[in-house]
Amino acid sequence: MHRFAYKSLLASLLLGSSLSLAAPPPAYRQEVVVAGSPFQGVHGMALDGKGHLLASNLLGQSVHSIDLNSGAVSTLVGPPLGGADDVALGPDGSIYWTGYFSGKLMKRTPDGKTRAIAKELPGLNSLAFRRDGRFYVTQLGRADALWEVDPNGKKPPRQVISKPGFLNGFEFGTDDKLYGPILLKGQIARVDVDTGSIETVAEGFAMPVAANFDSSRENLFVVDSAKGELVRVRVATGDKQVVAKLPTGLDNLVVGPDDQVYVSNMVDNDIRVVNPADGSVRQLVEARLSVPSGIAVAPEDEDEQLYVADVYALRRVGGRDGKITQTTRALSTRMTFPMNVSLGAKHVVLSSAYLASVQVLERATGDILRTLPNTNGVQGALELPDGTLLVAEAATGRLVKVDAAEPAGTTVLAEGLKGPVGLAADTEAEEPGVYVTEVRSGNVTRVRLSDGARRTVAKGLKAPEGIARHPDGGLIVAEVGRKQLVRIDPATGRSTVLARNLRIGLPESEGLPPGYLPTGVAVGRSGTIYLTSDMESALYRFVPVP
Repeated sequence: MHRFAYKSLLASLLLGSSLSLAAPPPAYRQEVVVAGSPFQGVHGMALDGKGHLLASNLLGQSVHSIDLNSGAVSTLVGPPLGGADDVALGPDGSIYWTGYFSGKLMKRTPDGKTRAIAKELPGLNSLAFRRDGRFYVTQLGRADALWEVDPNGKKPPRQVISKPGFLNGFEFGTDDKLYGPILLKGQIARVDVDTGSIETVAEGFAMPVAANFDSSRENLFVVDSAKGELVRVRVATGDKQVVAKLPTGLDNLVVGPDDQVYVSNMVDNDIRVVNPADGSVRQLVEARLSVPSGIAVAPEDEDEQLYVADVYALRRVGGRDGKITQTTRALSTRMTFPMNVSLGAKHVVLSSAYLASVQVLERATGDILRTLPNTNGVQGALELPDGTLLVAEAATGRLVKVDAAEPAGTTVLAEGLKGPVGLAADTEAEEPGVYVTEVRSGNVTRVRLSDGARRTVAKGLKAPEGIARHPDGGLIVAEVGRKQLVRIDPATGRSTVLARNLRIGLPESEGLPPGYLPTGVAVGRSGTIYLTSDMESALYRFVPVP
């Protein structure tokens, strides 16, 4: 099991004064609520034949090597070059990986040289070599195609098939045909890459996402993400047998020469090893959170239960004890990948630039009430007292209002913002408004809800993202560019540094809006501040020191 060592420390505090706050803010003691992980959601894998497993980390923008004996994780390629959805080893020992957001196919030679060998292929997903060295990749989600690519990048990619139905994690058989899942059809298919013909091998899956051969080359192991099953398929007949039951959210697999099956799970951010002989499962790398981003806490909650937008899941985490009490999982439910979360009196509001949507959930039951597509790089979203939604479009620089009624109408409240990311409501004021962090300009801006009039509250910050209101009226902001937590007096704009040298702020990725994975901030009624760490997949709290 991979663990990190963390030490409680006293966050540094600068002297500051405030005209509107009754007293200077206290010093804070930093503590771990949920310890971190080496990944931000783990995806495709490959064995290097030397006792290590290569693993791709899309949102963490890294390619990792894992020791098969100890589970120790090291980084082969770090941010921002390593944004990998799948990874493969070439015949000469080069490592190849697919940039889902960047649309780039990357190559790292054995001497450590890294470059893109194909570009402008959004949604690049799976990849595999044929026995003769020919190289194939797919687009999935943002496009739907199978391509042949020159492993040296000298020739332009050649499209083999257009719109196969989302061909996912695949492998070539001894017949030099490609075997893999057609996700939209729930099938495992055989693809002749020379003619483009597709045949069905097996069907009846809910969400097949990857398939690899066993050592006999007569059977395929298939992972069904929605059902959480590892299934053995006999290629000659299409007969299926469930080998092991696993948590939902499975993403990929690789089969060792001893037929041990390594399975990645993006929701749980872990890798498990299945022995198909008896169905037993052990963990190679484990985690508690996947990609903690936005965070919220109800102001009336004495227990300070946190809602964590964990990208591949929505989780409830005890702010005091770190216990995860409830998880709504992506892929096996209708929930899209949440990157931001806010709470209303009856509803939870999620937003996702990853899958371009805003969702409204019933707070009591978790039922999804509305899903609203938005392709403008949505970041923060919150619900106003009348049910209207307020949404920050980081890509367009707009703050928009979405009607509570269906069909939803949209009104632009403010525009010209520079990468709006975080929102904090100020609806109890005489002139109700909302505070907005602008990651590009470094401003915290107040926008009046009645007419969109703007006032700069603070400026000179570097990449401010998450924002929350303290019970005494102060604003707590994650200043990601300086890796610190600051407190802002909304009347004077004066800021006070509460904590420095924080592990926050992965580099922004091509294909996602300003703010990328937002660093979330929430404040409980006790005055404890909660902060997510995208770099460590961890959750921290800052407790006031008496």
